[in-house]
Amino acid sequence: MAQRKRRAFGKITERPKKQKGRFEASYPTPVEYCEQYKGQRPRQWRNFDTRDEAEIWLHQERRLIELGSWSPVELRKAEAKRGQERAVTFADYAANWVNARRKPDGTPLGDDVIKRYRAMLRKHLNPYFGDTPMGDVSVRQVKNWIDTTADTMKDAMTARHNSFGLLKAIFRTAATEPIDDEGNTLIAKSPVTGTVPRPPKQHKTVAVSDVQIWQLHDVIRDRFGRQDLAIVPLIGLFAGCRLGEVLALRRCDVLTASDELSITASVKDANTLDPSKPRHIVRGSTKSRDSVRVIPISPELREPLYRYMAESVPEDPETPLFRAPRSGGFLAENSFTEVYVKARELVPGLSGCRFHDLRHNLLTKVSAAAGVAVAKRIAGHGDVRVTGGYLDAVTGDDMRKAIGSTAAPSAAGSASAPACSGDVASWAQTFAQLDPAVRAQVLKELPAETQAKVMVVMLRQGEVS
Repeated sequence: MAQRKRRAFGKITERPKKQKGRFEASYPTPVEYCEQYKGQRPRQWRNFDTRDEAEIWLHQERRLIELGSWSPVELRKAEAKRGQERAVTFADYAANWVNARRKPDGTPLGDDVIKRYRAMLRKHLNPYFGDTPMGDVSVRQVKNWIDTTADTMKDAMTARHNSFGLLKAIFRTAATEPIDDEGNTLIAKSPVTGTVPRPPKQHKTVAVSDVQIWQLHDVIRDRFGRQDLAIVPLIGLFAGCRLGEVLALRRCDVLTASDELSITASVKDANTLDPSKPRHIVRGSTKSRDSVRVIPISPELREPLYRYMAESVPEDPETPLFRAPRSGGFLAENSFTEVYVKARELVPGLSGCRFHDLRHNLLTKVSAAAGVAVAKRIAGHGDVRVTGGYLDAVTGDDMRKAIGSTAAPSAAGSASAPACSGDVASWAQTFAQLDPAVRAQVLKELPAETQAKVMVVMLRQGEVS
């Protein structure tokens, strides 16, 4: 049975010897503080491993009451915990933040994103903030980083912009997400102020014609002897898929009965986060939940795709459409890119064309023909503003059509004739659905004369003021 010892202030109860913290010290909650700290339990208590520790604690508690500086034990414990957490360095907090972070839809970050965040921390943020406790990072320190990197990272302005965004997100979490049941946050306010503007886009999307994509197909097939890889850019242009999504396709993902592609995965390196292990390409998750989708197979793509499958892809439904030569598994992105980069240079007008430009081309055409909402669905985007950034693959023919279609009706035409063709009306409708900031960004990609023509149409339709 527990032993009890009567004393002038408080009491110490001894529990069974094998139990850790077996000395429980407690005392009645001071009546004079009950009004200030409402809802307190009748007694204040703590557990200790030795009786001497319990005796010292009771003596200290009595002195706090006598000096008029007492506060509830649990409140002091919580404050001490917050103090310890605030003392955690930026490097440690940021590492945990990256490991525990989730996408807006609640799914974990992809390995590629985690790897990119860790690289930004290692190269650009930890050297400046790493050893500083989170609670000690100041507005001035952040401003100094912004000013310093404007010079030291002048050749890597995109990396600087992205690193600032990561820094801002980390401190936003520290200032807004509770760390205890009382709703307290690690820091009261984020020290990350100011802005680091996004640098101008370095790469200009290359507009690709149907003639050019077939020339590229023939070069890859005939010059490089890769019939399988020759099909990949066709899917990129005519289906608008990301490269990882194309390479993750299996035979069963090509729905020949309905002429559709089922996009459910993207190729990943299972050992991305462990460079000590050899590369292992597998089917991983798509970029986001919205990226899981079904895309119609366009007439231009059906015949070459179906012929390739009939001639080169085994009947097993799980067989990858594009197989690694040695393992027979899924093909890595760089295995395709090595051939693609060489082949594009042999096609007039495609020098410097990135595979992702093919996706831009399809979404631009779909937006012009059916509106940005349809393009968003085909792209697998969760936000129409993201889709707006893809509407920049404009060809000379597109501009000539847009300019010609805004001409006033001839005198012989009907008075009720439309002021513009269906093509231009679709463009106007697409731009009207975009966020103003995105609309301005996309319009800037067009020549000045074309910008003016498109705005005229939108003004006529009352879609801008």
